[in-house]
Amino acid sequence: MEDSVQVETLNKITRYQRFGLISATVGGHAFKHLFNAAFFVILPEIKFGLGLTNIQIGSLSTVRNMAGGISNLPAGFAADRFSKRRPEILGISIILLGIFSALLGTSNSYLWAILASGLVTATISFWHPAAISTLSQYFQTRKGFAIAIHGTGGSVGEFLGPIVAGTLVGFFSWRTVLQGSVIPAVGAGILIWISLRFSLKDGLSSSNINSYLGSFINLMRNGRLLLLLLFAGGFSAGQSAMLTFLPIYLREELMVSSFQLGLYLSLAQLAGIGSQPLLGFLSDKYGRKSVLAPGLLCLGFSFLGLYLVPFGWPFITVILVMGIFLFPMMAILLAGAMDLVEPQVQATTVSLVFGSAVLLAGLSPGIAGIFADAFGIKSTFLWAAGITLVTSLTAFITQWERYE
Repeated sequence: MEDSVQVETLNKITRYQRFGLISATVGGHAFKHLFNAAFFVILPEIKFGLGLTNIQIGSLSTVRNMAGGISNLPAGFAADRFSKRRPEILGISIILLGIFSALLGTSNSYLWAILASGLVTATISFWHPAAISTLSQYFQTRKGFAIAIHGTGGSVGEFLGPIVAGTLVGFFSWRTVLQGSVIPAVGAGILIWISLRFSLKDGLSSSNINSYLGSFINLMRNGRLLLLLLFAGGFSAGQSAMLTFLPIYLREELMVSSFQLGLYLSLAQLAGIGSQPLLGFLSDKYGRKSVLAPGLLCLGFSFLGLYLVPFGWPFITVILVMGIFLFPMMAILLAGAMDLVEPQVQATTVSLVFGSAVLLAGLSPGIAGIFADAFGIKSTFLWAAGITLVTSLTAFITQWERYE
C-alpha cells in the first residue's frame, strides 16, 4: 500500500518540479539558519548593550526555546491540515523572520529582547514541518538522504551566518544589523513562495479533519516515537547549552573579536556540510540507530573535549569534530520519526520532534547560566556533555527503530 501511495505521489510532479522543490527547501533552510546562527554572534553584543547577566542570557535562550516548542504543534497542524498552502506557509515564515529580527533590533530592555527573540523562534518553527513532511512525501524511499540534504542547507546557513554577522557587527551596531535584515528576508520569502507554487501546484492535497484526528490519536500511542522524542530533547538540551555559552566563552574569556567569533562558530558547521548527506545515506542503508547512537556519543565527547583541551589548534580540531555531528543528528531523528508514522500526520510528527526538542531542552540554557555564574562559563560544556552522553547511552540500549 505504501509503495502505491509513493508512486502516485511521485507521478503528481515532474522531475523539474522535484528539482525545484529540493532547491527551494534547501535554499530557504539555509537562509533561515543564517539568521539563527547570526543570533548567537550578536548575542554577546546584546548582552553588553543591555547590560545583562549570564543568568539573564540563559533565561533569554530558554524563553526562545519554549516559544519555539509551543509554536511547533500549530505549525505541524497547519502544514498537515492545509498542505495545499505549504508554499505560502514557507514563504511567509521567512518574511516574518526578518520582521521580528528587526523588532529585536529595536529592543531597549531585557523584557523587550525576550519578547522579540521569542517571536523570531516561533516564526522559525513554521519552516520545518511544512518543508520536511513535503520532502518525505516525495522522496519516500530516500527520506533519510532527502532530509539530510535539506539539513545541509541549514549547515550552509549556520556556516555563513556567523561570518556574515561577525563582519557586519564589525562595521555597524547590532541594532542596525538586525533592523536591516528585514530587506533580504522579504525578498527571499517571495522567491521561495513563487518557486514552491510552481513545484507543488499539482502535488499536494489537504486532509480532512476526521482523518487527521484519527491519525493523530494513533500517533500519540506510538511508544517507539515517544522514545525518539526523548532523544530529540536530550540532544537539543546539550546543543542549546553549547550554542548559547560557547560564543560568550570565546568573546568574554578568550577576548576574540566579533569577526573571529564568527569564524570559530562557522568552523562548527564546516564539517557538517559534508557529513550530513553522508550520515543520511548511511542511515537509509544501515538503519537509523546505527548512525544516531554512536553519533550522539561522539558529539558528547566533543563537548567534553572543549572543556579539556587548551585554546588553539586542539580547540579548533575539537570544534571541527563537533561539527560533524552537531546538526546531522536532528536529520536522523526526523527520518526515524517519519519511518514510524502515517502520511497524514508527517508534518505534525516533525513539529512534535522539534517541539519536544525545544521544550525538553528549554530549561537547559537557564541551568547552564546558573553553572556559568557559579563555576565559570566553561562548566556549561560539562553540562552539555553529560546530557548528550546519557541520551546516547539510552539510544544504544533501547529498541525504537521500525523493523519491516
